[in-house]
Amino acid sequence: MVEKITSSEGFQTSFALKGLLWAILITIILGIISALLLQYTSLSESLLSGFSSFVFFISMFSGSIIAAHSAQGKGLLYGTAVSLSYFILTLLGGLILDSSLLTFTFILKRCGLTACSGLLGGIIGIGLVTK
Repeated sequence: MVEKITSSEGFQTSFALKGLLWAILITIILGIISALLLQYTSLSESLLSGFSSFVFFISMFSGSIIAAHSAQGKGLLYGTAVSLSYFILTLLGGLILDSSLLTFTFILKRCGLTACSGLLGGIIGIGLVTK
């Protein structure tokens, strides 16, 4: 049984980590689905940028929902923590793989997606908690 966290309790890293791990798992699944769609359908590779933004947003959004729902409180905090940690991981991965692709506008767009997905996911995750 999950205990409800009261506002006097501090930040529980385990809830944020759970959301982050779910976000990574969802990224892998959606990445495989996107690759299969591009490989075995007549979809153009020009859609790759749109697919990556979709996967990025949905992964953080879902992870934020899971973290906020698990914590049963402080949805904005947990949603933001998951989305920021996911953003930092993907940014580090991008720097390691090919830093020339990371432009200022790309990072700015991803920051916007990060803020939206984390905040919305945190709010929705709290809304799903049964009272």
